Amino acid sequence: MFIRLFQHRLSTFMHIPRSLINTSSLIEQCWQCQRKLDRNECPSYCPCEKHVLLPVRSEIDYFRLFDLSRSFEIDTKQLTRMFRNTMKFLHPDLFTNKSDIEKKYSQDQSALLNGAYKTLLSPLARAHYLLKLENITIEESPVQLESDFLQYIMEINEQLVDEDNDQKPFPIELAIKMRQEIDDHMKELSNALNTMDLEKAKEILARLQYFNNIDDKLTNLEVKHGII
Repeated sequence: MFIRLFQHRLSTFMHIPRSLINTSSLIEQCWQCQRKLDRNECPSYCPCEKHVLLPVRSEIDYFRLFDLSRSFEIDTKQLTRMFRNTMKFLHPDLFTNKSDIEKKYSQDQSALLNGAYKTLLSPLARAHYLLKLENITIEESPVQLESDFLQYIMEINEQLVDEDNDQKPFPIELAIKMRQEIDDHMKELSNALNTMDLEKAKEILARLQYFNNIDDKLTNLEVKHGII
């Protein structure tokens, strides 16, 4: 069985420089006890009472929600563990007998946490998010990739169309090659983000989107051939 390299678990921490991290405080009062809070330290609820939920603040980045350093390479096991532990206190079912405002905060916080978890769990989405924190988005300023690269991708896609035939075996060599491309690009992306070469990271991420599309097609072929 082929393991999709694009979804591999990265466990080594490579911290992005402090210049990328917003350390400004978000001071506000708890709506119930009036205690002053730094929302970067208390993103979901007031520590005065475990179930006093706070309103969502969009300024709090996803990494803080899970007590993670802002980095491309994260411990996904820790991410999942923190997600499950936090959801134990935020789930809307726990607030059925609470006030309307607490019900709303529970729904909002749960939705935020779910979205943040999905974003950080996916390497592609995580990289997009790190760039977004620096006001860089591929959608708003598309990357102009080299014509040779685009021609290469087109040829691979044409080959996959030809391989999508019940009479042909699964293209093992192509799958190995493409997934090695993904692995190599992921390492380059990690290095670019770690060194704050954000324009380079943006270019690599644009390339990875093409390779990820190819990987999806390879996975569909694996299913079709009974490999997974």
